[in-house]
Amino acid sequence: MKKLLSTILVLGLLLSGNAYAEKEHAHKKHGMSDDLFKEMDLDNNKYISLIEFNETYAKHSDDNHSSDDEHGSKEELFKEMDLDKDNSISLVEFKEIYKKHSLEHELENN
Repeated sequence: MKKLLSTILVLGLLLSGNAYAEKEHAHKKHGMSDDLFKEMDLDNNKYISLIEFNETYAKHSDDNHSSDDEHGSKEELFKEMDLDKDNSISLVEFKEIYKKHSLEHELENN
């Protein structure tokens, strides 16, 4: 049910022309998704590989997730973020999932 609600919210945002301001939905420690993406893209090639994701995940998840299981395993989260299944995460893919998870956090805190 939670996943269905999240999917509906994401679709609603996409269909509404991305109506909300990202800065209002930033994770408390991460800041904006562009900045976080740059921190996780260790080789600056505009993609986050699984290796980069694994190396940087703990640093960026500790302050934002109440448990390790909140979004599943690192591998499950990487697969979810890799929307085109090319074994890397582009900035566009990253932003889509970042928005979704930011909204989930906001809903949980309200």
